[in-house]
Amino acid sequence: MNKAEFMTLLERHIVLMPVHERNELLQEYAAHFEFGRQNGRTEEEIAQELGHPVELAYEILGDRYVDPQLYSPSPPSRTFSMGSSIGKSIGLFFLNILLVIPMAAALYSLGVAVTGIMLSCLAAPLLVVVDFVIHGQFVQYKIFIALIMVGIGLFMIFGIKNMWKSILALTLRYMTWNKNVVIGRDGR
Repeated sequence: MNKAEFMTLLERHIVLMPVHERNELLQEYAAHFEFGRQNGRTEEEIAQELGHPVELAYEILGDRYVDPQLYSPSPPSRTFSMGSSIGKSIGLFFLNILLVIPMAAALYSLGVAVTGIMLSCLAAPLLVVVDFVIHGQFVQYKIFIALIMVGIGLFMIFGIKNMWKSILALTLRYMTWNKNVVIGRDGR
């Protein structure tokens, strides 16, 4: 067994030690290998002299020793993550109720109002016909105004299309952000 194999096996079997103690111990064994190599011995000879890493780990940890094959650590902060998710959900609830929902309602109301204006502009010629049917008078300037309004409505179509795409994309991004914050994908 060479140095790398020895150190890897030892580290795997002392994984339950506190990190700073484990690092000190590994540095100590690495120093043994360095000292032995300087004295002309091979890594295999040094490893054999030190003993088998599993036996060393058992001696070091004593009753605390757990075979790494039997040890499968649970996610490090699973319970904390659940509590954290609940706390984040409560915070987002109040953020959404007090700030985001009123702003979104205003934004969607603006979108509906501008869309209504566009539809009114496009319907102007129809309104001129309805006016003619109701009043029985034909007024020439109303036709010109209706044509101007249709032109404005046609220009508004492209802007309104982009406006609704942006509003819906913003809503979707915000909802995704909410979900990511709750499940912990957002940089805590």
